[in-house]
Amino acid sequence: MRRTQRERALEQGREKDQVFLTLIEAKAPYEERRRALLALEKQWVREAKTEAERQQIRRGISEDLVTLAYSFNRPWAEFGRCLRHVQRLGFSNLALRVHIACLYVQSLHLFPRRAREAWEMLADAERRVRRLRRDNPLREEQLESITHAMAVTRVPRPSLR
Repeated sequence: MRRTQRERALEQGREKDQVFLTLIEAKAPYEERRRALLALEKQWVREAKTEAERQQIRRGISEDLVTLAYSFNRPWAEFGRCLRHVQRLGFSNLALRVHIACLYVQSLHLFPRRAREAWEMLADAERRVRRLRRDNPLREEQLESITHAMAVTRVPRPSLR
């Protein structure tokens, strides 16, 4: 019996959640979690039927790696590598673009020299959200995320010079 792409994506989501729950319970270090994500990506890319499906898998894992790097307060060498990879692949959707931009701004205390770029990325995400129809329920949710990130960041927006 052939599974649809949606069914495979749901199954992969459950598999990833299970792997992460196991690693969290084991208090696994960053590197172990990173390797587990990359192993899942390798397996899923091998199983994917189309190039578009492979690209979506790569995007999703890359976005997860940025979140992982953020949650472990990784230095720019690691966080930046993950961020650049996501930027090269493109974002899966607007919500994840906002999520990554918010993480970038909130992590600036670790690499304040990146402030201009991070704030520009957040401003770009905000512009994209504001282009959504006002009755779109995701619009308000994403704007709240952006507002929260702006409020909790430790590095202020650089002046316009």
